[in-house]
Amino acid sequence: MAALPLVLLVAGLGLHQFHSRQASLVPYAIILAGLLAFLFATHRIFLREFGRPGLCHERSPGDGAQPTGKVSGIAEGAEQRQAREALEASEQRYRSVVELQTEFVVRMSPDGYLTFVNDAYCRACRMTREELLSPSWCELDVLPPDERRRFVEHLGRLTPQAPDASIELVNAMPGGISRWLAWNDHGIFDGEGRLIEVQSVGRDISDRVFAEQARLEAEKQSREGDAQFRAIAEGVPLPITISAIDGPEILFVNEPARKILGVEIGQIGAEAISTWESRARRDDLMRLLLRDGLVDAFEAGMTTMQGTRIDTLVSARLITRGGRPAMLAAVTDITRQREAEAEIARQRETLYQSEKLSALGSLLAGVAHELNNPLSVVIGYSSMLKEFSSDSATVGRADKIHAAAERCSRIVRTFLAMARKKPPTRGAVDINEVVIASLELAAYSLRSAGIEVRTELEDGLANIWGDRDQLHQVITNLAVNAQQALLQVPHPRRLTIITTGEDGAVEIVVADNGPGMAETVRARAFEPFYTTKSAGEGTGVGLSVCHGIVTAHDGSIELDSTEGGGARFTIRLPSGKAEAASAPATAGKAPPAPSAARILVVDDDADIAAMIAELLRRDGHHVTIADDAHAALRAVRHERVDLLISDIRMPGLDGPGLYRALEEVRPGLASRLLFVTGDTLAPEIDRFIGETGAPVIEKPLDPQSFRRLVTERLGAMEGAKP
Repeated sequence: MAALPLVLLVAGLGLHQFHSRQASLVPYAIILAGLLAFLFATHRIFLREFGRPGLCHERSPGDGAQPTGKVSGIAEGAEQRQAREALEASEQRYRSVVELQTEFVVRMSPDGYLTFVNDAYCRACRMTREELLSPSWCELDVLPPDERRRFVEHLGRLTPQAPDASIELVNAMPGGISRWLAWNDHGIFDGEGRLIEVQSVGRDISDRVFAEQARLEAEKQSREGDAQFRAIAEGVPLPITISAIDGPEILFVNEPARKILGVEIGQIGAEAISTWESRARRDDLMRLLLRDGLVDAFEAGMTTMQGTRIDTLVSARLITRGGRPAMLAAVTDITRQREAEAEIARQRETLYQSEKLSALGSLLAGVAHELNNPLSVVIGYSSMLKEFSSDSATVGRADKIHAAAERCSRIVRTFLAMARKKPPTRGAVDINEVVIASLELAAYSLRSAGIEVRTELEDGLANIWGDRDQLHQVITNLAVNAQQALLQVPHPRRLTIITTGEDGAVEIVVADNGPGMAETVRARAFEPFYTTKSAGEGTGVGLSVCHGIVTAHDGSIELDSTEGGGARFTIRLPSGKAEAASAPATAGKAPPAPSAARILVVDDDADIAAMIAELLRRDGHHVTIADDAHAALRAVRHERVDLLISDIRMPGLDGPGLYRALEEVRPGLASRLLFVTGDTLAPEIDRFIGETGAPVIEKPLDPQSFRRLVTERLGAMEGAKP
């Protein structure tokens, strides 16, 4: 097409040479026409090859706009049609590329009117292309006020030197839906630098923005929740910890956990579990927690910051901390509760032992009554054999019988003394006799255990002013403790008891060669209810009772023991008063000859009554026997009675009943009663004796003591009338 203007130009030059001599204007006209045609063709070719659809500010026919002008069929020609077709093909290729994009592609005037949109943007807006390109639609109108202000400011920052910029906006889509869109904008400027159009490529970033907002909100809630948890955890007085499941690591502790357990955030490994007394217990808790998700009232021993062991209850929950599985644990110190429970158990055991002792006392009362009657007969008749027999062989045999019976009598008295429930009675006590009686009581068990007993009892010791029964209990407890300790060591097993007197005091040493005691045990040996024995073998009250009895006697008890070196108890007691000590001096002397008296003996045991009657008749008394209280009442109505000797325990009407009946029948005779009993354990008997002041002598009867008491009683009543 460009060749035609060239031919015309050449032809014009030729004609110019031909007609130059003729001065014609025709060649010049032909040359001018060829030059214009050449320039026009060159311009069309340039537009076809280098022209950009985006730089066209008028809408193309494909956008619904009409051609800006009409070219005559003659002027347009084939060359111009080809140029238009090339332009349309280029526009079509541009549209094809744009429409295939998933991102939004738009062109917009600075005042917000769209000149081009691709299908992706139409779909996002749920509108047709015609609706979006309509003059009634303005992009600025769909922006919230704050976003519109930001967008206008954004456009104002575009310049010819910096035509590109990005922005994220909230678009209010049709249907009330708000979406976040990210735009990359390119400004197009005219020759004077004025913004005439904005080409934009955008994408929907709502999912990312919403996810980020959700993350920020979650972090905010997490921070608030963590702050609330910390406030609650710090306000709870219990130690609270959070530790990792996948490995020992402390993730959180409250202030009580720091102060009580000494744990800190960041501790790992062995340090993180050092407060647990047993690693195995923590492992057990972890297994239960992973299985059930929660654990309540899990018992475990722990160590405090000061190194003290405490009993605890752990309540744990399986949680997530910092993206890691973790254990939230609240620790309750139940040490005092366990100590209280142990104390209650000890008191219950003590009560049980007390009840057993009470039951034993009741049993002993019956046994003592049944034993003391025959023992009284044996002792009484053996004494009479010794006193009145002229055959030395018979006297020797009677002496052996009397000694054996006395030994049985002491054993019975010892049992009664241990079971007796009455206030202590102070008097002169021969400590050597107490030691011998205690060893007699424990003799069988000591022999059975293969224990050699050695005694070194100093003669002529001053008497102790105290309660014989209580002191007997002290020596017996120490002997029994020694026997139990010696069972833990091989033979030889030795128990040594030594008594000495010096500087107005009596010292008793009870020593063994047993296993001894560790320092921790020795320091607590006299504490009430402290024991190292197994359950059921001891209550831990024996030594504390000994300590209390010795202290009440103004004395002291000391323990010297080392582990493996045996035990040595040293008791120091002040000696008794001089007048008290002199009382037993007359014990072995025969009583003065009594004056004859009429005596009534009341006892349901015929052997006892006969033995007493024979003893009294040998002293010259006239004796009558009644086998029960009713027979005695009938006798006193018809006979004169100077002294009435009655057993306390009798079937039917007992001793106290007889006393009250005599007050009605023979009031003066009630004051002449002398009671004999093999049991004074019953509280009502103790009360009766205390209220009436009636003299009582305990079985088994010692003939000399009995006869002396009768003589003294008759002497006190001399001249009284029945």
